[in-house]
Formats: sequence, C-alpha cells, structure tokens
Amino acid sequence: MAMTKIAEPFDFSPAYNPLRFIYDSTNKNEDGFRYIFDVYESGTSNKIGEYRVLPNISGYGELDLSPLLSSKVTFTFQYGTEDAVATDSFYKYDVKIGEEYIVRVAYTSSLTNNSGNVRITATHSYQVGDQVLIAQADGGIANPQLEGLHTVVSITGTTDFTVSALWADVTNATIDGTVQYADNRKTITRDLITESNKYVFNGAFTHNGFASYGEDNYILTMNNDFFLTYQPQTYYITEQQEVFFNLCTAGVTTGFIVFENSGGDILKYAANANSYVFQANVGASANPAIVVSGTAGHIKPTTEWYDVWYTNSAGSQYSAKYRFYIDRRCRIEDYQIIFLDRLGSFSSFAFQLRAYERGVVSRDSYNQRLEGYVSGSRWNYSVQEQGMKVYKASVEKTMELNTNWMTEDMAEYFEQLLTSPMTFLDGYPCLITDTSFEVEKQRNKKLIKKTVTIKLANTDAINV
Repeated sequence: MAMTKIAEPFDFSPAYNPLRFIYDSTNKNEDGFRYIFDVYESGTSNKIGEYRVLPNISGYGELDLSPLLSSKVTFTFQYGTEDAVATDSFYKYDVKIGEEYIVRVAYTSSLTNNSGNVRITATHSYQVGDQVLIAQADGGIANPQLEGLHTVVSITGTTDFTVSALWADVTNATIDGTVQYADNRKTITRDLITESNKYVFNGAFTHNGFASYGEDNYILTMNNDFFLTYQPQTYYITEQQEVFFNLCTAGVTTGFIVFENSGGDILKYAANANSYVFQANVGASANPAIVVSGTAGHIKPTTEWYDVWYTNSAGSQYSAKYRFYIDRRCRIEDYQIIFLDRLGSFSSFAFQLRAYERGVVSRDSYNQRLEGYVSGSRWNYSVQEQGMKVYKASVEKTMELNTNWMTEDMAEYFEQLLTSPMTFLDGYPCLITDTSFEVEKQRNKKLIKKTVTIKLANTDAINV
C-alpha cells in the first residue's frame, strides 16, 4: 500500500482560484476504490469537509477545494484604525488523504481441519459471525462446497480464521484462493498523507495572473514583494481618499508601515498584529505617529506624493513601494467609493466632477369602501374619507458619479470597482448598478475618465 502526491496548491493560495489536490495510489485498481479527502480546521479535530473521489482517467484522485474554502473567507474592513487583524480575510486548514476499497484476503497456505470445519491461514480482520465470500483459484472445481458464501465460526487473532465449510468436503487442500466480506464492505484507511498548515486568502487572480502566481511574491520577506491588492503601484488620490491594504507577514508579530513623502519626511506606525494576514491603513486618514525624520503628517499642503512600504522590526524593507500622488485638481464634488478589490484589500476612487442624483417613488394602493355618514335620513360622502389608499411606499435614489481624468492603469483597475461585491459611498454601503463598461486605452483615447451609477444599499423608511 502506497500513496504518492502528484500536485497540491501553494501553502498560501487565493481562495477563489482552483485549489487542486492530486494523489496516486497503488491500490487504485481495486474494486470499489475511492480516494478519501478529509478537510479540517488546521490543528483541530473540527472536520469541515469529507469527500470520496473516484480515480480519474489517469487513476489519480483529484479534488478542487476552492468551493469549500472560499466559503470560509469574507473580508475585513476596520474603518478608522491604523492596522487590524484581518481575521475574516484568511483561513488555515489541513487536508488528510486516505483511501477505501474492497479488500480481498489472499491465502496460499494449505487448508487445515479445525474440529470438522475448514481453517484458512492468512492475515485478516474478520470477527466471528462475519459472512464472507470465498473464491478459489480453480473456480471451485476441486472443492465446490468451499466456493461462495460462508460464515466465520472462529478466529485465532489475525493470523487465521475458520469458516462454516465442512472439512470432509475438501478434496484438495492446496488450492489457493481469496476471501472478502459478503456485503462488499470496504476497508477504510485514512490519513495516509497529511498536508498541514495551509492558508487561503480572500483573493481571485485573473486567469493569466493565476498562471504566474507564486506565494513567495506575497509573503513579505523581500523588497520586491507585493501587498494583497491589484491597485497599481502608482496611484492618484485626493487629500481625503481612503486606502486599506491587506498584507501577508506569515504571523510575524512586529513590523512597521513606513511613509516617505516628497518633502523628505519619513514616518511610520507599528504593525503589531500577530496575524498571518493583517490590514493596514495607507490612505489619507492614516496616522503614522512615529517620526523618523522631518515633521509629522504624511500629507502636507505642499506634498506632491508619498511612498508606502512594509519593514520588519529591524527596519529592513520587506515589500515593494507603493506611490500615491496627491490629486489637487479643481473639484466640484467630494465623493469617493471605497471598494473590495479582487485580492481582499479596500481601495477607492474619487469622483470629483459633477454628480447627478435621481429618485424613483413606487406606491402600492387599494380602493377601499367609503363609509360615509347619514344626516337627515340621507347618506353622503365624508369629505375626509379616502377611496384609494396607499399601504406601501418606497423611494429609491440613484446617483451618477464622474471621475476626473485618470491613467490607463487606473482605468483598468476601475473594472474591479464595477465588479466588487462590497462598495461604500463615503462610508455608507452602496450597490453599483452598471452592467456594462468600456475598456479604454490611451493609444485610442488620450484622456480617460469614468462614470458610475450607484444606489444606496439601505432605503429610507416612509411613514405609511
């Protein structure tokens, strides 16, 4: 019995891309064979999934755990804090791989007499009372009464067992054979291989992006490693705009988020979250309180840009730098939409040009009976009575927002706002109602700006 690993996901993988575990077994040709995948919350006995998998055309057991594990992650968004444990943005799990099949006990030793019944010498797991099927190498020609269904009447540990066949019916004790349970029950062997301490995070790479994915580029240990975001490394934000990056430090307890602006000021704040993934505020509201050089405040009236990166406790740069240019162009509006991007971070777009707000009112009504009144032996209407009565009313407002001119990289990233499952307009949940968009390139269109239509996720109550 041997099982071999063919393929497995990275130890740190995006939850919404394929998470395929593939294994091979030397027993794959046995009757009733299945691979068994047991999935646990890492380091616990809490089983979150169990799968029995048929061998594929190559005989391998192949299972994609993305549907299960993606249900275990959501998002972390702690508005107004510097750093936060991104508990909901990742999940740690173990996978244990075993197998099951119908086991046939082969015997080659000669049959013997045990108080008038046939004793078979072979390693087994039978108990007295089990019913078994015996198949002889010659098809039962020499010993026809031994062929077929019998009951185990006695055992000697696991070394031999005696069946209900009569010794007097045996004409050739040297015929080999096999024995199996009569009900075709399977022997289950679990945990032949264990894959421990694996992580998924709330991410979904594009098809091409996943083909080139490597966990080492996102577990921060080098100065060219990335945060868990699709946001371009050069980005324009206003002085009020919010950005919250998720980053993976593999449980390192102490590090720093460092800011350096165009005026030469270097500031930082401690990222002490003892978490595999945590969230860092890197936008306009960030408060890097530790002044390394210069003066406090990463955005000043004269600041043109600032860089952000992550260091370990000793100050070694452990991530690439992300540059934010301060957009001080003339603006009509101050709206911004914060959104969950496809790698679990929250970035934002500012909508500085004219906005349009529209509302639609809907009413449900019925025509009720007019009771009226009687006066002077005559019935008449009451002036205050209402025939058509509204019993339900609602108002739905939509807003059309317009960005300023943006770079081609930002225009490409804008698609993630349109498709995001979680968006906030100035801190309030909202829904994007657009169902189509244009992919714009600067070689075709020098100036790019975007329009989006949204509605608030919560409607106002009406006293009806």
